[in-house]
Amino acid sequence: MCVGCGSQIHDQYILRVSPDLEWHAACLKCADCNQYLDETCTCFVRDGKTYCKRDYARLFGIKCAKCNLGFSSSDLVMRARDNVYHIECFRCSVCSRQLLSGDEFSLRDEELLCRADHSLLMERSSVGSPISPGHMHSNRSLHLAVLNEKQLHTLRTCYNANPRPDALMKEQLVEMTGLSPRVIRVWFQNKRCKDKKRSILMKQLQQQQHNDKTNLQGLTGTPLVAGSPIRHESTVQGNPVEVQTYQTPWKALSEFAMQSDLDQPAFQQLVSFSESGSLGNSSGSDVTSLSSQLPDTPNSMVPSPAET
Repeated sequence: MCVGCGSQIHDQYILRVSPDLEWHAACLKCADCNQYLDETCTCFVRDGKTYCKRDYARLFGIKCAKCNLGFSSSDLVMRARDNVYHIECFRCSVCSRQLLSGDEFSLRDEELLCRADHSLLMERSSVGSPISPGHMHSNRSLHLAVLNEKQLHTLRTCYNANPRPDALMKEQLVEMTGLSPRVIRVWFQNKRCKDKKRSILMKQLQQQQHNDKTNLQGLTGTPLVAGSPIRHESTVQGNPVEVQTYQTPWKALSEFAMQSDLDQPAFQQLVSFSESGSLGNSSGSDVTSLSSQLPDTPNSMVPSPAET
């Protein structure tokens, strides 16, 4: 299926654009200039459209903030914040003086100002004098000094030897680097401030590590390693005991006393027998049956025949 026209491709040769886009040879062309694209040129795809290299760089490439033209791979550029400039476009917007490496400048309302014009602009704004429309929107400015690698190497070498150079050394640095005395002074001040902050931070980290180590020195014990969770199973020490039914003695006696064929206690019947003075077979049988029903009655209590 051709991406360009949407038809099936039956040609002997097809053009494939990475990763998986296929085209008719007659359909693959630049969306801006209609130049036919093939394996001999570079093709760019953006939002489903194909572009040649020239038009893609012109439409979507990084452009100079001054002239709004693109850059070639061999161009040298200057940067200020997020803006990129051609070297010949990196100029003061008031006097058109080209800003070189080491020059101080300010970026105000996306316009470049040299140091002299920036100072003049600030003086006019402080006394209430009218300012050009391009400088009316904001009072914020940024002082920048562009340093090349050679200048930075010279300043860093001098700083490593002496972070606080005297006036004679600063004059020599002015001659060696071509920078103004103010730029050199500010660079050394900023460098010392950064190193001081870094030193304070390192001391705080070392002190914190020392305190942590000191707090752990007074602790003694056995190192433990946590294992995986396991199911809790409680075990009771001792031999198992078999529990059986138990009946208290008083309960058995109370059930015996509630029997319907026992009207009086045994000792009352014995007393009645002695008072009447007559003993028959029936009485003897009653006493005998009574004694057989009383398991706690002594066996020695056996009635004897009465004497006439």
